Amino acid sequence: MYGLYLAASGAASQLLTLTMSTHNLANLSTPGYRRRELPIGSATAAGSPYVYATTSDAPLVSALQGRLERTDNPLDIAIIGPAFLAVEDDSGAEVYTRDGELALDADGTLLAAGKPLLQINGGPIKLPPGPITISRDGWISVNGIPQARMKLADPGDVAMKPIGDSLYQPSDGSVLPQASSGSAVEQMYLEMPEGSPVAAMVGIINTNRTYEAAMRAIYTIDAELQKATQVFTLNV
Repeated sequence: MYGLYLAASGAASQLLTLTMSTHNLANLSTPGYRRRELPIGSATAAGSPYVYATTSDAPLVSALQGRLERTDNPLDIAIIGPAFLAVEDDSGAEVYTRDGELALDADGTLLAAGKPLLQINGGPIKLPPGPITISRDGWISVNGIPQARMKLADPGDVAMKPIGDSLYQPSDGSVLPQASSGSAVEQMYLEMPEGSPVAAMVGIINTNRTYEAAMRAIYTIDAELQKATQVFTLNV
């Protein structure tokens, strides 16, 4: 039975990895998307000489810088460095995004990932009509007049977890401080996910092969167990 459990744990971990890899592939054109990785560990059961595969419920979010893509749209920004944009969710809580595809609401509220973008001193950023320029340190000017400075939140050593719709929050539930250095804003650029479709497809194919091998092992072991059960029943 240990062999069956061993193969089943391997198949389950590969299936979760396959799901995660497919999600990453589907988001290769999503601005600010951070690739998700599923850590696979090992564990032993009491009395078993075997090591079983285990997975974490929370995926790891890659901290690698994505590639910059020029758009010439003044409402597009890319963050260089580890910082996140601070936005306000529907409950009023501060959450974070790397999606720099900004938009203006009807009342002039500046949005990132569909949520109000927060300024460094708190509160959503509202802008008057006019040409918008954004400096590397996050200052937003309209008609050459500074209006607000966006908050660039520094996660430091805190792991970020995805909560959907290109939004993230710290795994410890904290509010991130303003980044003091190491991050900058590039206007008229978007940060696209690192990696390529070809590499992602190769990874999916390899994971699928490993999953199929584990499933074949399960079927083989199950068939042998059924045979052993039949022989035992006949000899009783």
